Amino acid sequence: MKALSIFCTTGMFFYLLYSFHSFSQEYNKLPKHTIGYRYSTLCQGIAFRMKVSPGSQLEAFAGPIENNQNLKTTILGGRYIHTFLQPVTMPINPYIFIGLGYAVSEIKTPIHSYSSVTKSEIANMLGYSTGIGLEAKLIEKISLLVEASNITLYNPSGPNLGGISINFGLNFRFGGED
Repeated sequence: MKALSIFCTTGMFFYLLYSFHSFSQEYNKLPKHTIGYRYSTLCQGIAFRMKVSPGSQLEAFAGPIENNQNLKTTILGGRYIHTFLQPVTMPINPYIFIGLGYAVSEIKTPIHSYSSVTKSEIANMLGYSTGIGLEAKLIEKISLLVEASNITLYNPSGPNLGGISINFGLNFRFGGED
């Protein structure tokens, strides 16, 4: 019975929060398209976003520039982004995402623990990422974003690659807003 009352109280809290939030007349709008630069823990590259609904976007990412000499990684991927649109007085929109990707990584490992000589392996990996982010509109056509994501890449012939990635980016917005 106590669990039911906690569940109902929590539900009423979120209902009231949502109701209060919905009193605001105007929300930020997502642009139809964006193209931008991304810097992540593993690589850097470009991303293209396309609006699919008032609060959702699809993104394609290509990261051909490696950031780590011992773990040279290139990633191609796509993801679904759901944005929690805020009132127009708040220029920052939080979002969550889930994505799928393909990575090619050259993994360098020492031949002996006391040696600086390394051997290289090329790994083709498939994986996924989930995460959260904030996008702030700087001026009419430019927005800045910061993200935290959990990446897991599966390597069928060796060690998997995964962990927390911090990403930064800059988007150019075009195509208008509806």
